[in-house]
Amino acid sequence: MNYRWSTCELTGLMLPGNEDREIAEDPLLRGKVSGDVFCYPLVDSWRKTIWSLLGDVITDDAKLAFKEASPEFVVSDDLSWLDELIFEVTGELVNIKELTAQRLRQKYRFFRAAHGTRTNDLAPFYNNGLRFLRSDDIEDRARLLFLNGRLQFTNEERLQRAIQEIDARKTTGGREGRLYFCADERNLITRSGCSGHYLVYGSEYLYCLGIGLGSSWEIKRILKEIGRPTMFVCDIPMSQIPDYTLEEFAGLLLEYLFCELVDELQPYALSPGAGSGFSLSTDLSPDHIVGHYHPDTVHDPLSSA
Repeated sequence: MNYRWSTCELTGLMLPGNEDREIAEDPLLRGKVSGDVFCYPLVDSWRKTIWSLLGDVITDDAKLAFKEASPEFVVSDDLSWLDELIFEVTGELVNIKELTAQRLRQKYRFFRAAHGTRTNDLAPFYNNGLRFLRSDDIEDRARLLFLNGRLQFTNEERLQRAIQEIDARKTTGGREGRLYFCADERNLITRSGCSGHYLVYGSEYLYCLGIGLGSSWEIKRILKEIGRPTMFVCDIPMSQIPDYTLEEFAGLLLEYLFCELVDELQPYALSPGAGSGFSLSTDLSPDHIVGHYHPDTVHDPLSSA
C-alpha cells in the first residue's frame, strides 16, 4: 500500500519551529553536493573521483582486461575476481574492497544518509541531534501512548511481558544502542525498499511493544495520529562510519562501476530493492543534520492492503 497523508495528518499536528530547515524531497533539487561529501545515490558526483582514487591499481589495462573477459556475474560480496585481475595485469597484491574503503575515508569528510521517523516536533532533533535507541525512553513513550485507557485490558504487567519478549537490550542483535540510516533515501519510501514503516509508524521498537498490548489495527491507528512522517538528511562524519560499513559500500561502488564498463552487465547496487541501510552506535550531533522533508507518499510494508 502506498500511503498518502490525509489533510488532518498534513496540517495542525506539527509543533511550530524549524520550518526554514525543510529541504526538497528530490536530491537533485537541493543544489550541488559539496566535494567533501560522499552521496551514494548520486553516481555522477563520485564516478570520476573513484576511478581517479584507484587509478594506480585499477589501470586502463585492467579495465580493458575486464571488458575482454568479464565474469558472468559481478557482485560486491566477493571481489576476489577483481583482486585476481589486478594481480594478473599489474602484479600488485591488493584487497581492493579494503583499499577502496580506506581511500574513501581519506577523500571524503562526510557520508550523506537519511534517517526516517514520525514525529510532531522537530525541535528535539535540531537541538539534540539524532540519538541512538535508549530502551527506557521508548518504554516510557509506550506507557504514555498505550497505558492511558485507549486500549482495553492493557496494563504495566502486559507491557513488561512485551519488553521481556522483545529483549531490546540483548548484546547480540538487539535494538539498544543503534541508530539506523539509509544511504539511498528511496529505501525508506518505496515498495521495493520495504522500510517505509519507520516513516509511517515511527520507532520500530515502539510499534513492537504496542503489538504486545493491542491489535495491530489499534496500534497503527494510535501511532499514525502522531505528527507527520519525517526524513532527516544528514552528513555523517566519516569518523563515525565503521570500517565494515564503508567496505560494504566500497564493494557496491566497484560493482556498479565495473558493470558500467560492459553494457550486458546490470549492477544490483542502486537497483530497486538493493539495500543501503546501516547503523551507528553513537549519537549524531545536530550540526550534521542537513535538513528535513515530509515525503508525499510512502509505501507501508506493514499494510495488508
